Parts: sequence; structure tokens; C-alpha cells
Amino acid sequence: AVVSTQSTGDFTEKGQKQVYSCAINSEHLVAAGNSDGSTTLLKPDGKVVLKNHKYPVTALCFTSTHLITASSDHTIVMWDLATGSISEKLLLHKGPVRCLCTSHDGSLLISGSSDQTVCITNLLTNPPQIIRHLKQTESDSGMLSGLCISNDNTTLISTATSGTLFVYDINDTRPRHSQYNSHEMGVNGCDVKMLQEKHVLCTVGADYLVKLWNIEDDFSLSLSTTMSGHTGQVLCCKFAVLPDNRDALFTGSVDKTVIVWDLETGGKLHQSICHSSFVYSIALQDDKLVSCSSDKTVKRWTVTSGKVRTINVIPIAHQDKLLDWSNKQVKSWLQHILPGAETTLTGVELVNQDLEELVNELGNDDLAQDKLRRSILLLRCFDGAPPEFLCPISMEIMTDPVISTDGHSYERSNITEWLAAGHNTSPFTNTTLSTNSLITNHNLRKIIQTTFLIE
Repeated sequence: AVVSTQSTGDFTEKGQKQVYSCAINSEHLVAAGNSDGSTTLLKPDGKVVLKNHKYPVTALCFTSTHLITASSDHTIVMWDLATGSISEKLLLHKGPVRCLCTSHDGSLLISGSSDQTVCITNLLTNPPQIIRHLKQTESDSGMLSGLCISNDNTTLISTATSGTLFVYDINDTRPRHSQYNSHEMGVNGCDVKMLQEKHVLCTVGADYLVKLWNIEDDFSLSLSTTMSGHTGQVLCCKFAVLPDNRDALFTGSVDKTVIVWDLETGGKLHQSICHSSFVYSIALQDDKLVSCSSDKTVKRWTVTSGKVRTINVIPIAHQDKLLDWSNKQVKSWLQHILPGAETTLTGVELVNQDLEELVNELGNDDLAQDKLRRSILLLRCFDGAPPEFLCPISMEIMTDPVISTDGHSYERSNITEWLAAGHNTSPFTNTTLSTNSLITNHNLRKIIQTTFLIE
């Protein structure tokens, strides 16, 4: 299949950070959950920013009348789509809420938390009433990472970072089946769909694999297909029906790509680099696909039988492209390369002015000019810096990167401030940190210094 991309416009919201979750409804309204606790709702007549959560919006979903958002601040908020006001604010869990889904008739809200509980809430009552709490087995130490419910509202599946899958009868409080070690390095997400009169579960994992499981009548699972193609952790998955009526599966990954899988053959229909950083979440409605990433963008796609085509690229957060750099930002960059150097240049001149003219203007000797030449070329190539060099908290180039117990690197001052504020969760994944210890990332620091020629 051919992949074609074309941007038809963008929307910018300054001051926000990464985008952790996205959703799309039957009217093609798009919502994006942001790391600063806000939610961006994109309507045909413009954009609305909804603010209530204190911490990142980790999950969201639509009903016919509401947008529902969940956060690591432990709360769930129901927003009236007609007015943009809050209808209900729910406190259903004792820990950060990580996952949301609704039953296919819209009557039930299912929420999952890092406290290892799953809550089923009746949305038809006023106010919404909790029907039951489901509890994962005490022996499983993994964090809840995914939730999905079958089309007939009879079967609920939750997944854990330990690699365990839990299958529930919607009317029971304990799992009817537990599938241990489903993915060697843990499960990141799941989805379920009725295919050929059988419920089929998809799971995606930290082992780079996509797996399909048949859900048997006794709620047990049997592995039917294992698909490989991503070169990084697979973070999200969604079943879909293509316009030519083929059943397909969409997956997003740390490798920055989305793969469309043919469920009949288990092969790829296509794979495309959709973002410049991790693809955290994808959502589908009709022939529209929405994907969001830590590159601060949400992308809207249209899906046809032969092509997947970008119809809108939406920077949810302000991303300082090189052209947008102020003189202050250019001077800050220059100070890294040549301490004490001064300039009146802006990003526009840094991009458009002749390279040798810039080098001669800014550098006083051959060594300085060589540093400048290589660094300017790199800036122009990456339009700022590779995402791997950026601190996930500040989205600025790191000069003193450290590794937290979540396995990710941060600028030391930023992660230290995060921990000092009392957070015990990862600012990148929202999972609970085992300790507050930090280890200097000497390798990454050396690569950044070598790349940008920083002394």
C-alpha cells in the first residue's frame, strides 16, 4: 500500500507539554489529553481548551453527549459537549487513573487505576452510580496498562505491565481467567473485536510484538497470531474496518510509526513514520484515524483502501521550530557552542542566511567556525534537535541528563524539581517510581556534547 501525507492546517496551543491520549467520536470531534492537565477539544468551528485536572490527562473517551477525561490526579471529569461545562467530577479510585473505555451502547464507563482496581459505573443514572469494583489478583504486581470491552458488553479485559491479561465476565468481580507472561516484557495496551463470530483480543507489548488471542466460551485465551514489524515498544492498538470492508488492525509504537495490519494474512498493509517521537495513542472512527505523540502533535488521517493520508497536523503544544526562535533563544544556543559570543540573529536568519556567511560572522577562528558549521547544519536538519535529546518535562535539550527508575532520561534540575514537589510517579509514563534515585546518563550526555560540540 502507498502512504501519502499532506498537511492542511495546524492549531497551536502555547505552554502545553506532551500529548498522552486522544479520541474521536461519531461526529469526528477530536480530543487530546495533555501533560499539563488540560484537554484540547477540536470542533468544526474551532478549538476549546478544557482545564480542570491538576496533573496529566492520561485517558479520555466520548459518549453521545459528553467527553470523559481521566488524570493521574485520581479524578474523572465528564464534560458536556454542548456547553463545555463540567457535568460531573468523579473520584472512583485511590490512585492515578490510567485507562478509560465505555460500553458500546454508552451505558457503562469502565475505568482502571494504578491502584489495581477497575471500576464499572452506570452512566444512565444521575449522578452516575458505581455498579462494582473489580480487583486484579493480589499476586500480580504489575500496573494496569489497558482496558477494553467486547461488542456485546459481556466480556471485559484488563492488562498489566507485568505481562498478565485478566478476562472478566462483566457481571463478576474477580477474573474468570488470568493469562500470565503474555508478553515477555509487559503489556502496554489492548483492544477487542468480534471477528468471524468469535471475540478476538489484541495485545501489544514492550517486547515489540503484536498478539491476537481467541477468547473462548469459558473466558480462557488461546494465542492465534503473533505479528512482528515494529522496532520499538508497541504502545497502542485499535481494530478497524477499512473502506473496502477488510478487517484491519492499527498499532502505534515507540519507533514513531503506525502499522496497519491485514487480519486475514497477519501481514502489513503499510507502515508509516507518522510522528517525530513516540506514538502514545491512536483512535478511529469511520475512515478517520487520529494519532498523538510526545512530539506535541495530534495528527488526523483519512483512510482509503490504498492510501492513508494525513488531512491535518495539529501541534497541541507550542513547539519551538528553528524559524520561531527569538534572538534570546539563538543567543542561548550560541553560548553552548561559543561561550561569551554575542549575536543579534533570530531563527529566521539562522535558517535562511548563507551558511558560510553565518560561520564567518559568528566564528573568530577555524576551530570556532568548524563547530558552528556542524552545529548549524544539525539544527537545520532536525529543525531544533532530535527528540531523544529533549527532556520530556521541559522539551529542551538536556545538558545534564539523568536516568530515573522509570528507565527514561531527564534534565537533572527538572526531574529533581518534579520529585521535590511530592510526585511519586513518572512524568513520562505516569507509572509509580520504585525509588527517587537518579543515575547520570554519561552516554547520552557525551552524545549530546559531541553532536552539538558543547564543551
